[in-house]
Amino acid sequence: MNTLFFLLVALSLFTIFKPGRVHPKYFDGNAVAFVLAMSSGIAAIFLSQAYHGDFNPHPYDAASRLLLAIPIYLALRNANTRTLSSFQYGLPLGAIAALLVVWLMQGHYIATERASTAFMHPIFFGDLALMLGFLSLFSINWLNQDSKSVIALKTFGCLAGIYVSVLSESRGGWITIPIFMTMWLVLQNRKRHLIKLSYAFPLLLLSLLASYYFVDIVQQRIDQIFYDLADFSNGQADTSVGQRLQLWKAALYLYGNNPIFGVGPDGFANSMTALSQTGFITQEAAQLGKGEVHSQILANLVELGIPGLLSILSIYFVPLFIFMNSAKSSSNTRRTAGIMGVCLTLGFFIFGLTVETFNIKMIVSFYSLTLAVLLAVATRHEDATT
Repeated sequence: MNTLFFLLVALSLFTIFKPGRVHPKYFDGNAVAFVLAMSSGIAAIFLSQAYHGDFNPHPYDAASRLLLAIPIYLALRNANTRTLSSFQYGLPLGAIAALLVVWLMQGHYIATERASTAFMHPIFFGDLALMLGFLSLFSINWLNQDSKSVIALKTFGCLAGIYVSVLSESRGGWITIPIFMTMWLVLQNRKRHLIKLSYAFPLLLLSLLASYYFVDIVQQRIDQIFYDLADFSNGQADTSVGQRLQLWKAALYLYGNNPIFGVGPDGFANSMTALSQTGFITQEAAQLGKGEVHSQILANLVELGIPGLLSILSIYFVPLFIFMNSAKSSSNTRRTAGIMGVCLTLGFFIFGLTVETFNIKMIVSFYSLTLAVLLAVATRHEDATT
């Protein structure tokens, strides 16, 4: 993933700076907003490190992927939409490939019975499969009227993504399922949104209840939340939910002591031993916290302070607002890309509520590349034909 990402960056830079290819008029408000949002992570890290006097190149790994999405976006924005047509087929094929991996590795998951691979945690595996699935669904009839076979492929891709997510038991990602399904049902007829919503929501609610009562994995994982909360209230803090609550409490405590520039990119992990020794959190939670905060927003807040919070919110919501504006376009291509972009940014925002998504380079590369492609189509100028 990273190799292909950097290859595309190099090709994009060559395209942008090739004589006769630079078009300043394409650098409009959308491009400026995107550049500022994607470069904000680098700035927030630098400010925090400068404040603490501790410069370490490692934290820039993930942030650099966001920054390098800029040339990809600028290059693809000037490309013919047909050039990007193969992207829509990669979405269902990616979700289906994840399903095939699950079937091939059934009973041989790495260190857990949850669906995963040797190189990806079940949470990320399930969330990315789910995202590929819903992007596949929203891409139906994107560039033209899809054939029945293509519609079937994209629909199966969505079902495959949902199924893999269920097998991964990644509850945080499940929150997106009713949201995206409601979006899809409502958007089937743009002129009758309220009527669609009037039956879409009850239908979704009925489907969710059926999933809970008839799918054992869903029922067990949902019930476990309430069991964990009951144990936590009774003093048993080292459950899955309990450890996350401890880490979030620790993050807010540490941020309260460092409200402007945070504790530094490695400050949260380095504070775990001391917090466990004082009894503020358990040793098991501290061990987990040395890896991540289990919330992308809280991680940015506690480690990078106010600049970090503003950065992560801009990374989600600046593209989201641009996509929402494009979703109103009279052009079906731009409108569909806008809707898919809303799915991507909103989905990653929800994923990031309960897990750090941008501390894994492959995940941030996936987000950056997909974001750049969709935003390029959603905001391209009609006269960009090369």
